[in-house]
Amino acid sequence: MKARAERRHWRRTLAAALLLAACIFLFHTAVLLEVARNLAWLHRWLTGNYGAANAGRILVCICFFILFLTHIIEAVFWGSFLWRKKMVVCLSDGIYFAASSITALGYGDLVLRHPWRVLGPLVAINGLLMFGCSTAFLFLVLQRVWEQF
Repeated sequence: MKARAERRHWRRTLAAALLLAACIFLFHTAVLLEVARNLAWLHRWLTGNYGAANAGRILVCICFFILFLTHIIEAVFWGSFLWRKKMVVCLSDGIYFAASSITALGYGDLVLRHPWRVLGPLVAINGLLMFGCSTAFLFLVLQRVWEQF
């Protein structure tokens, strides 16, 4: 009976983690699309107020900063999940584990207990996909800025 309850708890937690991963995908997509939607307007405004040469520099910095904050928020989402599910001792440990996992840094000094270890690679895969999307987005922004010169 106890083993059955443990399996059910494990399945629910894994389902919740997969749902969180999907929500993070949606969040990241929404941020990218919102930034992309406002890029042309922002570039025109920056050009009018700071000149064409500075507009591109400022635009790239803004995109970097927004994506930096987005990735921090995603690490906090994962860290909060791990903490609330009692997989880590405190919130800061959860954020630390999530941040080192989503960046594929993976120090290994903080490891989830069995059977929750499977969530480490899930967090890492989620993070790598998000960083890949951010990299592609920044490449497109840089390409557009370079075309202006």
